[in-house]
Amino acid sequence: MLAYLIIVLAVVVISFIFLGFNIFFRKKSFPETEIGRNREMRKLGLTCPKCEEIRDHRKKKTISRIDPEKLRIINP
Repeated sequence: MLAYLIIVLAVVVISFIFLGFNIFFRKKSFPETEIGRNREMRKLGLTCPKCEEIRDHRKKKTISRIDPEKLRIINP
């Protein structure tokens, strides 16, 4: 039973080493997954959804101002 546990642990450790080879042993940094910071995504025109929503909300707020003097109720 103990031999199986040691073999399984060894396989798991070797798997993690192979999966993280580029990160652990090379000076290559981990790829950027954040949309706002990734250069390739910005080249494609993709931006952060949160920033885009804030920008659209500000644009909408400045464009459509309600004038209370012109409001009226229409009876169907």
